[in-house]
Amino acid sequence: MKPFRLSTAVVAAATVLALVSAWHTGRHMWHRLDFEYRTYAAYTDVDRRHAPLAVLELDGNVFDWYSHYVARGDRVYYQVLPSGLGTMDLPTAVRFAGSFYLLPAVEVSDPKRATVVVSFMADPKFLHLHFLTQQRAGQQPIFVSRVRAPQP
Repeated sequence: MKPFRLSTAVVAAATVLALVSAWHTGRHMWHRLDFEYRTYAAYTDVDRRHAPLAVLELDGNVFDWYSHYVARGDRVYYQVLPSGLGTMDLPTAVRFAGSFYLLPAVEVSDPKRATVVVSFMADPKFLHLHFLTQQRAGQQPIFVSRVRAPQP
């Protein structure tokens, strides 16, 4: 029989501590997951897709409209007039929302490098670019302006 070594005791103690910690944390996590499941299970597919935008106080229908005109390979420039929006300013909120909602398009910081300009409460004519096409959401200052074709 091998003699009991200190390293075996340390490994055993660390294993027990890890298991107790996982059990303790897991209990809270399962309660949270259960609560969130009950909250979001009643959502429609559209409500689920719009939920992150609602947290940012942005209209999901506007981003649905944008997604019709933004394609794979697009480089998007977000034109947004500065405005307060809770704890996050409006340009940051729109860029953040677009970064996941309009995937796989990618954001660029220079409108001259963009293939498409997404304007939210701003008029793209002030960018002084030539647009191949331009779509406007009704009378609102919400535009999608195509500068050039998406890149493959």
